[in-house]
Amino acid sequence: MQPYSLMRVGGIRIVIDPTWVLVFLLVIGSIGTDYLPVAAPQLPVLTSWLLAVLAALLLFGSVLVHELSHAFLARRAGIPVPRIRLFLFGGVAEMAAEPHEPRAELRIAAAGPLTSLAIAALGFAGTVALEGTKPSGARALVEYLAVANLLLGLFNLLPGLPLDGGRILRALLWWHHGNLLRATRTAGRSGAVMGWLLAALGLVRVVFGGWLGGLWLVIIGLFLNRAAMATTESSLLRESLRGARVRQLMTRDVVTVPDHISLDEMVREIALQRPFAAYPVVAGDQYAGMIGLDQVRRVAREEWVRTPVRQVMTVATLAPPVTPDDEVLAVLERMLREDQSLIGVVVEGRVTGVIARIDILELYRVRSTLGAAE
Repeated sequence: MQPYSLMRVGGIRIVIDPTWVLVFLLVIGSIGTDYLPVAAPQLPVLTSWLLAVLAALLLFGSVLVHELSHAFLARRAGIPVPRIRLFLFGGVAEMAAEPHEPRAELRIAAAGPLTSLAIAALGFAGTVALEGTKPSGARALVEYLAVANLLLGLFNLLPGLPLDGGRILRALLWWHHGNLLRATRTAGRSGAVMGWLLAALGLVRVVFGGWLGGLWLVIIGLFLNRAAMATTESSLLRESLRGARVRQLMTRDVVTVPDHISLDEMVREIALQRPFAAYPVVAGDQYAGMIGLDQVRRVAREEWVRTPVRQVMTVATLAPPVTPDDEVLAVLERMLREDQSLIGVVVEGRVTGVIARIDILELYRVRSTLGAAE
């Protein structure tokens, strides 16, 4: 399911993942059945549930402010932040690139927990100001938000990716020994360990009777473990491919397919002689599109003789080429998004080569291995 676009704040699109709705309802249920009946028992049932909805909205508003603090500092560092996504376990500011130096990484990462702790401090100050008054919904609400933001800030300070504490750890390690890849691997491993520890703690709670809280800890721990590995790989990928251009990896000895020949001719004279998963198609000497062997296989064998390549190929408007100066990372992201293994490289309309996904991934493997070993 696609995320729902909620609004824009400072040019940043705020979207809600469908999984967010589940947690929102669970938070409302938890506040309405567990917290408010104890903190403000005199409230009428309807008032109590309306307050639970308001508390859940303010809590997720706090999460949004937490992520906006990351986003605005990232933009000050020159990093675009197209959107913030609220999902099952909180939120994430989706930055278009990694910080280029450790101090920027440290500032951006620390902004979120500091914001949450500042909100918590304001909440506790409000609770103190209301001290001495009879138990009320307002005081219960302020106290809940203070405690929730305190826990949010402290949880995010755990030293492991993808949490803010993991990014702080990575920034400090990067600052210390000057190797971002090595720092990323260390912070990623720390995040994976944190995930296993939380899951183990959850299992202990389940065994000793706290099954609901324990189950949540197990789920959060497993999510953190997987997210740590995914964030580490994503960060390593971005850093390893930074600065690489298509011209460095493109294959110049390219095999093209004329658009007017039949599929039978293409298979006999080209595919069987120079086997590739896909080929650039040309009309004269101009790039016309791409054709893959999977597209040929979809045509009945007896129709190959009567079917020209142009009838089966993906036209250039749907398979746009890249240029030798394009960034390899952007090309890989497009390949993964469109499930392509090969893209034509074109200069002034003429095919000058192709770039393959497997070559990009090999560059990533070599650079990440050598870089992390420095």
